[in-house]
Amino acid sequence: MKVLLIKTVDTLGSPGEVVNVASGYARNYLLPKKLAVVATKGAMKMADSLKAAAVVREKEQNKAAEVLAEKLRDITLAFAATADENGQLYGGIGEREISAALLEKKFEIDKQQVILDGHIKKLGEHKVQIKVLGEIIETITVKVEAEV
Repeated sequence: MKVLLIKTVDTLGSPGEVVNVASGYARNYLLPKKLAVVATKGAMKMADSLKAAAVVREKEQNKAAEVLAEKLRDITLAFAATADENGQLYGGIGEREISAALLEKKFEIDKQQVILDGHIKKLGEHKVQIKVLGEIIETITVKVEAEV
C-alpha cells in the first residue's frame, strides 16, 4: 500500500515522502497515529508543502538540539553506590538512572537517548553519550563514587 508520510517515521522516511508499506502496517499503525495518509492524487498535491514545512521544522529542531548539546557538554553527573573493595558495584547505573539525574538538572532526556554498552559497574569516571537528535550526539561525564 502506498502512503504519504505526514510526520517523520524513523524506519521509513520524512514528511512528504511516498513509501510502499504492508497494508496492515498502514491500517493498524501509520494511519491511526496520523503519521501518514493513503497516497491519493489529492494527497500527492499536498506532498510538496509537507516537504517544505518539514525542512523548516527540521532546521528549527537542529538549532534547538545544538543548543541542548552545547549545554550538555559541560555536565558531570555524580552517583554514590555501594561497591566492594575492588571497586565493583553491587548494582549498576544504567540509562534510567542517568536520564533521571539529567531530568533533575532540567534536561529532558529520555532513557532511550542515553547510549550505553552496558550498565556502569565500576567506580570512577565514565564517558556516556547522549543522542540529542538524529546524528547530534554529545558526551557527558558520569562519576561513580563509593557510598559512605
